[in-house]
Amino acid sequence: MGIITRKAKVVLGYQEGKPTVYKVQQIRYPQVTTDQLVNECSVSCGVNESQTKAVIDALLNRMCHYIEIGHPVKMGEFGSFNPVINVKCVKTEEEATSETIQKKRIQFIPGKRLRQTMADLTIKTAGDALND
Repeated sequence: MGIITRKAKVVLGYQEGKPTVYKVQQIRYPQVTTDQLVNECSVSCGVNESQTKAVIDALLNRMCHYIEIGHPVKMGEFGSFNPVINVKCVKTEEEATSETIQKKRIQFIPGKRLRQTMADLTIKTAGDALND
């Protein structure tokens, strides 16, 4: 089906005169939960839910372990998880310490299959989607 959009009227309250503009908004759907994914994966693989959940939990635990010690983790066509830092620039070498680290985060880089999924994703307006 793809992403379904609708036109929305927006008042720009932060601009002088508060002009009205229109934009396309994505219609949001309920989030798919881990339990739903575990159930669907267990059915499609013929493995019970508790085994599927145990494998996913073990995978997440091992990923966290490697990320905690600074390793990027590549998950095949799913993508890569890289520990990265944002740092403040300073003028001298002596000032460049761990105190200049402003933010730690995990950078996700989608793999080939997810990139292809996004490339193939269709965009439809709500009216067009109802006619499909």
